[in-house]
Amino acid sequence: MVSDPTPRERAAHPRPSEADVAPLAAAQDRMSGGMPGGYEDGLPVRARLAASSLLGPGEVVVLAVKPSHWYVLFAGLPFIAAGLSLVFLAFVITDLPLSVRQAGVILGVSIVGFRFAWAILQWFSRTYVLTDRRILVQEGVVDVDVRFMGLEEIESTFVAQAAAQHMLGIGTLFFRSLRSASSMAWEHIAKPAEIHAEVILQIDRWKRCQQMTKQA
Repeated sequence: MVSDPTPRERAAHPRPSEADVAPLAAAQDRMSGGMPGGYEDGLPVRARLAASSLLGPGEVVVLAVKPSHWYVLFAGLPFIAAGLSLVFLAFVITDLPLSVRQAGVILGVSIVGFRFAWAILQWFSRTYVLTDRRILVQEGVVDVDVRFMGLEEIESTFVAQAAAQHMLGIGTLFFRSLRSASSMAWEHIAKPAEIHAEVILQIDRWKRCQQMTKQA
């Protein structure tokens, strides 16, 4: 559920001009490999990855990204590995009846195909969004689920990379909350260091704005 901003928050965060968002658009171009962008209503076109219904009044999308395409492989890796192992065993164990080996191959290929297809659907349904006041994760193939955390709630952020992720140039960005033991993650994103830097910059902006609002 999206909470409405207070009048002070609304006044402190007016809709930015094209000049204000141009540096963010340039950063997005670098992170997306220079994909064609452009502006619509003063915001980068790629910000339309985030549905407007997710945003509160006056809330501005700073960054909207999808996981790397490698997410498809990592999301389904255990099942894909199990299916390929089953196919491998069906070819290696020659003592089994031919019908059993054929059934093993069909089952293994079916597991791999189904899990791979489901992982593709998961990739299409998943979007990570940074606004001027929150981070959001939108996911869900059948039922769409949206989780968010206010920037003022974030205690720390860090990038985690397994060896395979490091080789592929991807990583997972974690967010730890001040108010609870819960955390959120942007999984398997490309160029995680650049995205992390942009997130930290916006967190600092929002927290400075909150401090100035309290002092006013």
